[in-house]
Amino acid sequence: MKAPTIGCFVSLVVASLVGLAAGTDAAEENREADHTALRALRAKAVEAINNQDSHALAACCTKEFAFTAIDQTLVTSEAQFNALFDRMFRAKDAPIASLKTEPEAEILTRFIDANTGICYGKTKDTYAMKDGRTVVMNARWTATVTKENGEWKVAAAHVGTDFLNNPVLTLAVSFGKKLALGTGVIGLVVGILLGRVLFARQPTPAVS
Repeated sequence: MKAPTIGCFVSLVVASLVGLAAGTDAAEENREADHTALRALRAKAVEAINNQDSHALAACCTKEFAFTAIDQTLVTSEAQFNALFDRMFRAKDAPIASLKTEPEAEILTRFIDANTGICYGKTKDTYAMKDGRTVVMNARWTATVTKENGEWKVAAAHVGTDFLNNPVLTLAVSFGKKLALGTGVIGLVVGILLGRVLFARQPTPAVS
């Protein structure tokens, strides 16, 4: 009687493992559909940023969201996206003409639960400045995504760069050095001219 019992137990274990594997495959297939949807979401967000389209970018986010831009401006609404684009690109004194952002995910989104995931990666951002220069900045990003009303959206995102080593800082330092050098040269020239004027005003000593 023991042999059939052992056989039944083995059959149950095998059946359970097969069922578990089938369930895992189904779960992976469902996750792949989510990954595809998230790639499409990323493409929409990139297009919105590159086109300075605040409405389209806000549409990529959940109703309540938080986005920290590379200049560390916190954005929580479409109006704030619009204000950020105005300040960076559209205003008369805005320094940037256009931006091309190229984000790359370093991992597949890790799902915390059925409707929430986290992801991170790097981005290469190319800024066309209004003075004709091109600045390329490498940054890192993290994002939390949530399925809202059956559609994946960005709930939170943060973009940051190394403030000790980036091209904007390099330009600022270079400008500061040039300014200091220029100020020194101007000071030297002014000093020479002032000395000549003062020397010319001195009375000529009388010859006895």
